[in-house]
Amino acid sequence: MHPASTPRPLTLDEKKAAEAAFRGEAFDPKWSEAARAVYEGILQAMGTRAPIFEGAMAETANSQAEGHAEPKTPPEGETAASSNPQGEGSRPPILTRDEAVQAGYLIDVTPIAQSVGLPVPVCLSKPLWDFAITASHTLPDEEHESRVRDVLIALRLRLATIPVASPAMEFPALLPFPPEPVPQLCPLYAIAMGDAAVPYSITILLANEVSAVIRPTGN
Repeated sequence: MHPASTPRPLTLDEKKAAEAAFRGEAFDPKWSEAARAVYEGILQAMGTRAPIFEGAMAETANSQAEGHAEPKTPPEGETAASSNPQGEGSRPPILTRDEAVQAGYLIDVTPIAQSVGLPVPVCLSKPLWDFAITASHTLPDEEHESRVRDVLIALRLRLATIPVASPAMEFPALLPFPPEPVPQLCPLYAIAMGDAAVPYSITILLANEVSAVIRPTGN
């Protein structure tokens, strides 16, 4: 039986990339390929996309100045998306935490988090909510809160066992999934995030949503 895998420590480049992704900043091309995997993995887990290279943004601006942009002038705020020559304008914009909650990408569970001793705003990803909290929509609404509480208590217990929390931390939660009555281990990740409105918050996701963050391929 193989031991459960644990997250490897992030390198300095990877930590910088993680912080840039959390803040919605561009990726620095001087960082490593592993750092790029961290950056892109976090953005994918958040359901957001951002420019990968500062240079790419500059090239796009130069192309527009030289007359290579599309004849139509896009509305303000859509310039970067519509000027992308590879059709990447369909990518969703970077969202703040509140915008992601309003759009349905994140589920705010802060009141329950505070009741179990977590003093910061906490959200669950929509895939986690659908799979782990509603058990793929097989459980009645009145059972959802107790499952959220179980997840948050599991996170609090994990935080109590480590001296310093990393930007992305794996932890397990025990949850029953019908029709099986016996609780099963559900691997989850807690990611530290922040924006201007909410400087520090935690988002909890399914482990497979952020597999590229801690376990980039090719390592």
